[in-house]
Amino acid sequence: MSNRSNTPNDKSRTVQDIISEIEQKSQGGGYIYRGERKCNPRVSSKLYRDFEIEVEHFNIELVQKEMLAAAKRHTGDLPHDYRVDVTLSPEEESIDFEILTEIQHYGGKTNLIDFTTDFFIALFFACDGRYDEDGRVILQKTDEINDMIAHPQNPRHRVIAQKSVFIRPPRGFIEPHEDDIVTIPASLKKQILEHLRDYHGISTEVIYNDLYGFIRNQDFHGDAYTHFYRGFACGNRGDQETTVEAKQTEYENAITHFTEAIRLKPDLTSAYFNRGVTLAFRGEFDDAIKDFDMVIQLQPEHVGAYYNRGNTYVDKDEFDNAIKDFNKAIELDTYYLNAYYNRGFASLNKGDFDDAIKDFDMVIQLQPDSAEAYYNRGEAWLHLQEWEKAKSDLITAKDMGMDIIASFNNEYASVEDFEQETGFQLPEDIAELLTPPQP
Repeated sequence: MSNRSNTPNDKSRTVQDIISEIEQKSQGGGYIYRGERKCNPRVSSKLYRDFEIEVEHFNIELVQKEMLAAAKRHTGDLPHDYRVDVTLSPEEESIDFEILTEIQHYGGKTNLIDFTTDFFIALFFACDGRYDEDGRVILQKTDEINDMIAHPQNPRHRVIAQKSVFIRPPRGFIEPHEDDIVTIPASLKKQILEHLRDYHGISTEVIYNDLYGFIRNQDFHGDAYTHFYRGFACGNRGDQETTVEAKQTEYENAITHFTEAIRLKPDLTSAYFNRGVTLAFRGEFDDAIKDFDMVIQLQPEHVGAYYNRGNTYVDKDEFDNAIKDFNKAIELDTYYLNAYYNRGFASLNKGDFDDAIKDFDMVIQLQPDSAEAYYNRGEAWLHLQEWEKAKSDLITAKDMGMDIIASFNNEYASVEDFEQETGFQLPEDIAELLTPPQP
């Protein structure tokens, strides 16, 4: 059986060419689909491949029954001296099939072959991994194998997400027609994954949407996750280092690992996010924003990406963009204290003092011991010439242990500098509160 589609010149093909070919082959309906990340010799079950059933001339269904009995003995559902009964009632067969689908779900060996009713999902599986090898999508006409098709009665989350249907082939494999196989060039895999994510909402998080799917996904992309966790560890070490040089070295190592993880798995959201955070720490703000953009593209409700992109815009003094991102973060998480604080800080720097005060009010409501919120609200009151309110907040921040003079001098060289910038004079008692004591 050929592993190639009939379309020539793979190198010149586009994502839309692949989709169009599958659509054309699917005309008339009645197909189910399977995606394979490499072109295997046969469309076969895991039990067939791993146990080399055909080589040893085993009856694969009998082997599966014995394996199923072993599973039941293991869980205590059958006595240890139970012998396989080859004749089962329809009810017993149904129960056994549900156990088989559960074993399949956990990645065990069965004589089931996963198919899906959605060719876009099959296309995801054909492209998700082995980026240096061609993959393929197999189209199978259902009326040719009706007696082999089985539907799970109590499907799990991942089975539902993948629109799964199972084929139970008597010999452990099926042989689809050569014309019903579409080869996916290795060079197009990453582009197709991006297309599926952007236009069809199909991504790793959607397809592997339970704990066992997460584990299986890690197995498929082990090298990518290895680099991600190494990068994560380097970043953490960088946070703990006490010298600028040591921090930068660890952050650089972290970025190297995150970049390799992304190369191996282009939709690894956590790698983009952590690389973005690390780039921001290094002061590479534009590159950090690009990574947060990608996180939001992959996961439009990733609250941390909006928050951190907002922080990066603050670092660039782009306060309008920062406020938009903090707005979105707060929309996604109503009690996101740091987003309120940083939005207030951005509004304060932008000169929107009333808005800043509202945000610092919220921070104080959520965290009454936030000296920084009292100080910044006090500064906003200064700009509004609300002297008593300003004095009250500044004294509260000072009583909480904050060095309000140092904080004030981080922004203004002196009281006189503040007065020159704002055009009005501070009351004497407030000026004294913000002036370093004379030696």
